[in-house]
Amino acid sequence: MTMELDELRQHWAAYDRRLDEVLRLNRQLLRSTNLGRIRSAMQRLRAVLGFELVLDLILVVALGAFMAAHLSEPRFLIPAIVLNLVVLGTLVATLQQWVRASALDYDAPVATIQHRLEAVRVSRIRSTQWLLLLAPLLWTPLLIVALRAGLGVDAYALLGVRYLIANLLFGLAFVPVMWWACRRFADRLDRAPWVQRLARDVAGRNLTAALDQLASIAAFEREEDGSDRPAPPVPPA
Repeated sequence: MTMELDELRQHWAAYDRRLDEVLRLNRQLLRSTNLGRIRSAMQRLRAVLGFELVLDLILVVALGAFMAAHLSEPRFLIPAIVLNLVVLGTLVATLQQWVRASALDYDAPVATIQHRLEAVRVSRIRSTQWLLLLAPLLWTPLLIVALRAGLGVDAYALLGVRYLIANLLFGLAFVPVMWWACRRFADRLDRAPWVQRLARDVAGRNLTAALDQLASIAAFEREEDGSDRPAPPVPPA
């Protein structure tokens, strides 16, 4: 009887070891599969960000040349400066996102990878949100610069100062209306997912969700480490 119990314990221990090995291999396979998908997604994101960087650089150079050609004409110089500042801000934000996406360590713990992915996502959402909110205000300076650079036309003389001021005031009034409409109707745009996503970006809902996810991941990391250290700050966008 004692021999049978010993043999049963040995068999049971052997089964435990095999089960542990199977679970370990399954975890490795699951991690490898998920990391492969993450790598593919991040490669596509880096390609998109790289294209945006090139486009922003072209715009910066073009606007710089336009400003240099109109240094003595403030009515053209000032709108170009406004546009260039926005493009430069977009360029810096895009470069930060590209660096973070390229520096992702796939050998790090899963929680750390998630935390860094969410940091990239937060930065991306913030950039989209600010660009969409500023877009109505940029129409007037863009119109002035585009007509002058593309056609050699003076928008002030062609359209009139009152028309340009009215467009600028309309943009100022449209921003809060757009923000309210996005908050009010974003969840009802199920038939147009990309419009819904942009609306949520403008309303700040995607940003809030991303920040909440970051907080959850940070809390998980603290529990996993058994530490009461405060959560790491969200990297600036």
